Amino acid sequence: MANLYDLKKFDLNLLLIFECIYQHQSISKAAKALFITPSAVSQSLQRLRAHLDDPLFVRSGKGVTPTTVAINLHMHLEENLNQLEQTINMMNSNELSKKFVIFTPQLLISEGSMALVTTLRDQASYAIEHHDIFITPQSAEELLTYRKADLIISLFPIANPAIVCEKLSCEPLVLVCSADHPRLNGKVNVSDVLAEGFTFYSTPEKGALALQREIAALLPQRNILFSSDSYISIINIINESALIGIMPLSTFNHYKKIMSLKIVDVDITLPELDIFMLYNRASLNGSAFASLIDTIKLADR
Repeated sequence: MANLYDLKKFDLNLLLIFECIYQHQSISKAAKALFITPSAVSQSLQRLRAHLDDPLFVRSGKGVTPTTVAINLHMHLEENLNQLEQTINMMNSNELSKKFVIFTPQLLISEGSMALVTTLRDQASYAIEHHDIFITPQSAEELLTYRKADLIISLFPIANPAIVCEKLSCEPLVLVCSADHPRLNGKVNVSDVLAEGFTFYSTPEKGALALQREIAALLPQRNILFSSDSYISIINIINESALIGIMPLSTFNHYKKIMSLKIVDVDITLPELDIFMLYNRASLNGSAFASLIDTIKLADR
């Protein structure tokens, strides 16, 4: 394994300038190829000479001739630089295996988020790494700033010039219970709903907390009997008990048959869920990423 500290102390540009001098056998031609001045090339060569304690090149006519140390250095450098060039070309031509890191809330596990994953697989055959944005200790802004995420689906918008924040969709929320709930059949009153026990999704995410405050105002003093940071656990509890839950309509549609759920028919209008897509603005410089974002937008319409 390379000693990164030693590499940090050494200016690797000196080796690139050396290789250019070696290939052209001329300081002036090397300077022209590198788009820098001959003086800058000569100064870099002097630094490398001092580091290796060898002249490396001696004057010969209008050009320079390498010493034996320079010849040996070139032999080692040529192979390593060729490998580095191949790696860079692989990345640019999308031949390198790619991992795409996405963060989404658990509660958006539905046809929409599954379509996102399918798009990623079909568009560029990415290896996908998924995390729950609601339980990660870092904010969406930190994840994108430090390049720990490629794409984030969030309930909370971000105002940062380096980050693109686009509203992807608006999702209605619904009250949900088990399909065979013993009391909530047909049209019911708000008082009937408040007499029941509720589930609660525990998360520190700002967008979700804002929604929870709105819901608390609409359903004051509701009796929360089960809370969890796992949305799948909440769905299972609703299915297996007489508790009520709140979820996006698309999530309900995805699970209603599998988990035997139904919407509670009550005269109350819950807040809607604004869903935002976040990514680094610099990522759009890559044509593959830009195309992927366009495909996601089209799929969501």
